[in-house]
Amino acid sequence: MPDSQEKQTSFPIQLVAIPAAVIVLIFSVIYLHTESDRQRTYPLTEYDIDIPDDSLSVEHGRRIFTIRGCVDCHGDNAGGKIVESGVLTGTIVAPNLTTGTGSALEGYSGEDIVRVIREGVKPNGQSVVLMPSHKFRVIHKQDIESLVAYLRHLSPVNRDLPATRLNFPIRFYYFLNRELGLFPANLIQRPVEFPQIDSTDVYEKGRYLASSCVGCHGHHLEGGPVPGAPPYWPEAPDLTASGPMGDWTKDQFKSAMKNGVTPDGRHLDEQYMPWPAFGQLTDEEFDLIWNYLHTL
Repeated sequence: MPDSQEKQTSFPIQLVAIPAAVIVLIFSVIYLHTESDRQRTYPLTEYDIDIPDDSLSVEHGRRIFTIRGCVDCHGDNAGGKIVESGVLTGTIVAPNLTTGTGSALEGYSGEDIVRVIREGVKPNGQSVVLMPSHKFRVIHKQDIESLVAYLRHLSPVNRDLPATRLNFPIRFYYFLNRELGLFPANLIQRPVEFPQIDSTDVYEKGRYLASSCVGCHGHHLEGGPVPGAPPYWPEAPDLTASGPMGDWTKDQFKSAMKNGVTPDGRHLDEQYMPWPAFGQLTDEEFDLIWNYLHTL
């Protein structure tokens, strides 16, 4: 009788222990794999840069900071904030970029900042987390230098923020989809020379300005799910001539970007479409983007 009782009680333990061991193994493999990518080091590219100090360059850098979407995560004063906090993601933090208490750029040279922006690589050689550096490689040298000049002239913001903490679900998603950009340095194709542009080519100038949109709307601006966005986010619309804007006029396009209201009276939600940032474009820049979109 005792032997039969031992057999009956040992079976449920195995039934639980084996799946639990498999689950622990899967968790461990995914964690170690993603952590390996997080701790991986990359070569530090040397840049020949000249950071300006004049007011016009600093103002131009402010526009780049706004139009390129830096303001969306780091805030109007670049003091940083918690971008996302939840069970699926963990705590995603955009750091303080000013010289105040809690600055993430303390001790960074201009070259260090350029490397973070363009390659997602910190001075220790490791990747930043969820910063779309792989999208910023297209930014021209003069714009990058002006952006760094602006960051150096920011008023200090004293703000200590927690470190970014990644929960298992986002690690698992990255394990399945390396294009997520969780560690953007992994996505950078080297060498990393600055792109060149013909200042007389209106098509190239329009494409360059529209490159601010590819992070959400896709490489060909065809729309679809926003990479790395929470699952509740709506899909980004198609910006080509076959999309909703195909029936808009140029003036309607400008009005929507400046006022956040589409021709049919729909208000654009700033959480998903940062129209105030794009509203700072000049009329000439709007014309260039509009003309480029109508070539797609």
